[in-house]
Amino acid sequence: MKIYPFKASYPNLDLIASPDSFFDNVSKEYINYKSAGFFEKTDQKAIYIYRISALKTYTGIICSNQISDIEDGNILGHEHTITEKEQSMLSLMLMRKAMIKPVLLAYEGHQAIDEYINQFINTNASILTITLNNDTESHELWAIKDKNDIAQVKSLFSSHIPRSYIADGHHRSAITARLVKKKYLHDLDDKKHPGLLCAFFPFSDLKIYDFCRVVDFSTQMSDTKFMASLSTYFDILPLREVTKPEEKYQLTMYIHNEWYSLRWKQSVLGHNQQSLLLDVDLFNQHILNDILGIKDIKKATEISYIEGVASIDVLYQAVKTAGKAGFYFYPITKEDVIATSESGGVLPPKSTWFEPRMKNGLVIKEF
Repeated sequence: MKIYPFKASYPNLDLIASPDSFFDNVSKEYINYKSAGFFEKTDQKAIYIYRISALKTYTGIICSNQISDIEDGNILGHEHTITEKEQSMLSLMLMRKAMIKPVLLAYEGHQAIDEYINQFINTNASILTITLNNDTESHELWAIKDKNDIAQVKSLFSSHIPRSYIADGHHRSAITARLVKKKYLHDLDDKKHPGLLCAFFPFSDLKIYDFCRVVDFSTQMSDTKFMASLSTYFDILPLREVTKPEEKYQLTMYIHNEWYSLRWKQSVLGHNQQSLLLDVDLFNQHILNDILGIKDIKKATEISYIEGVASIDVLYQAVKTAGKAGFYFYPITKEDVIATSESGGVLPPKSTWFEPRMKNGLVIKEF
């Protein structure tokens, strides 16, 4: 990876009475907040160590990354961008002249990088600490400013991280690359290497959550018929209580106030010859297409999505009437993400939810 330091802006905590409210609104109010002086810009370029502490601790590196790494295939994505969302993002970028949230990039960790980060944290004070959510979540930054230290970090990433994978920020990376390349945005820090604001986290410091689909089949068939149709593809067992899937090729279903464990029949798995066989792809093919006749998943009104981090009560509310079923999926794995990205494929919409979730407006790169 070709990384380099940049002059960051970050919140002036003296002016922020409620960090939670500030970060909830900064995406919509960034221009007004900036005009009102809510952000401070550093005078010196730096690379930043970023640590998020909640139920788990996540530690990464925030830096600027050469746009050429996208063009050269060193930064790979796993989803298509949506035209309407691209247009909205493009407008925001041009108005803001800034990236207010890094693109989250995952990489295969390396011991030398881990050791450098830990040593730096242990011997240097952080420059910014923000506590959120009733003291249950903190965001902390360390600035790497010394030229020798910066050179060392750049060398570590250049030598040991040949490739990274977009975990969150496909639209931001695509739009930034396009606008910088066409010179609608100009890198204020280093015009030789127009940069993308990135946060690199090793896969070991990322968590991929499970996810849920809710299907409305009420206009096509009864609960009983739907269950009978599922039995063509699954071995179905009733559950006494909610138990999320524990491995691939196992789903958990909630329907008519009952929980069931679903396992794909061996005949279904053996029939599919893809090198990368995902539960969600099988679900799309056999349940949505074969049973319900849904051809265009993106436009289908019969499907709704629930994030894996949402409480079980959200699912209960979504499936409280007859003619609906909720399905929990085992999380997409690191290996799935890498294999899909490197093959040029895409993962189905809303099938990955990575933690940590970074905050808009915590670290900003202006153009």
